[in-house]
Amino acid sequence: MKQSIKVLTVIFLITAFAFMQPGNKLIGRWIIYAPDGTNSQEYVEFKIDGTYNVVLPNGEIGESGNYKLNHSVFSIKNSKAHVCGNDYWGSYKLTFHGRDSVSFVLTADSCTSRREDIVGGNPGLKRLKQ
Repeated sequence: MKQSIKVLTVIFLITAFAFMQPGNKLIGRWIIYAPDGTNSQEYVEFKIDGTYNVVLPNGEIGESGNYKLNHSVFSIKNSKAHVCGNDYWGSYKLTFHGRDSVSFVLTADSCTSRREDIVGGNPGLKRLKQ
């Protein structure tokens, strides 16, 4: 009887998790669009270790740094001190549109160049199909 209950419990858990929608994930490569909505040929790669790289069309790293995502609050810090200063974080509300698009709304970031990159002319990011 105990064995039957264990088997039924395992089957129930497998079934329950199989039909659950996984949470939205930011990890991966995302296309950066120009203000007119065209593909800029640049992408940002969010890594599982909380770092990111912006990759330019020629394959070079244009920017890098750290990020955090806590529910819908996206925080970012550039690694280049001349961009926003050392150890300076900005925060944005991140909204997933399906599983392949995200957009940002400024919550707190006084770094003009980063703010312009993220919400100034950027209509959002779209997941790069691999």
